[in-house]
Amino acid sequence: MDNKDKYEQKRCINCGAPLSGRTDKIFCCGRCKNEWHNHITLSEKRRKERVFGALWRNYKILEMMLDSKEKAPEILALGEMGFRDEYVTGFCKRRNGRHEYRCFDISYNKTEARLYNLRRAPEFG
Repeated sequence: MDNKDKYEQKRCINCGAPLSGRTDKIFCCGRCKNEWHNHITLSEKRRKERVFGALWRNYKILEMMLDSKEKAPEILALGEMGFRDEYVTGFCKRRNGRHEYRCFDISYNKTEARLYNLRRAPEFG
């Protein structure tokens, strides 16, 4: 490290303003700190909102199927309504070899073409 680097003034990582005060300071003010962290977490927040949105659409569609007493809706027909079968909140393999999927409190089994055994889990107490 040469003398030039040693005396070079540090700058805010958000706006580039010169920093004074503590040696480990990286932001010039609270606003810059908030802007920086909001920028960093924005993509993660958007991804979470997209995933939760897909889960919520799935849940509403499954609720509609429960209310309509549809016994085995076709996955293609559900897909046209906005259902995305890759978004689930739970999965388990039962002893009988069947796979059970959950979307919040609604569970179901599926084949390649249909959902079946659509039911709402009992409420917790």
